[in-house]
Amino acid sequence: MNIPAEIPAGRYRLRRWRPSDAEQVFQACQDPEIQRWTTIPVPYLKEHADGFMTSAVDAPLFAVTAHGDDVLGSFGLVEVQDDRAEVGCWVAPWARRLGVGEVAGRALASWALRTTGLTTLEWIADAANGTSLRLAERIGFTPVRMLPDHLENRDGSFSDAVLAVMREDS
Repeated sequence: MNIPAEIPAGRYRLRRWRPSDAEQVFQACQDPEIQRWTTIPVPYLKEHADGFMTSAVDAPLFAVTAHGDDVLGSFGLVEVQDDRAEVGCWVAPWARRLGVGEVAGRALASWALRTTGLTTLEWIADAANGTSLRLAERIGFTPVRMLPDHLENRDGSFSDAVLAVMREDS
């Protein structure tokens, strides 16, 4: 997969992660909502942010910025297999309600479905995470089915998830 240095996204952009972004990732990942709904380690330490920067070098993972260096979120493709991939994302607490997620998600999906050979993108969210599910729908994902007991919670219990998809021909 040819991963661009930057994907234009209207007033925002998706750009490759830089080692200098680690502190902002660390700060964003202190947010209780990011910790609740994503799979980041808790507690989230500076070493985790440094490790994320290292792992992002060769992966289709992007920092969302407003043409400066302030990190507003993270959007990327995870679990890439054959012609499909899952979208993984978070929006920093200081960037919520600015349209960051919708604009970044549309730009990522457009790039992924038009240039990478992927034909299907998946969005998997805890059924109780209404914010994520509404964002997925605004971007253009269509909920297709429930995944009973799909997501393991931090306490070892399991939660239902919703699988939403976006296809190349959508």
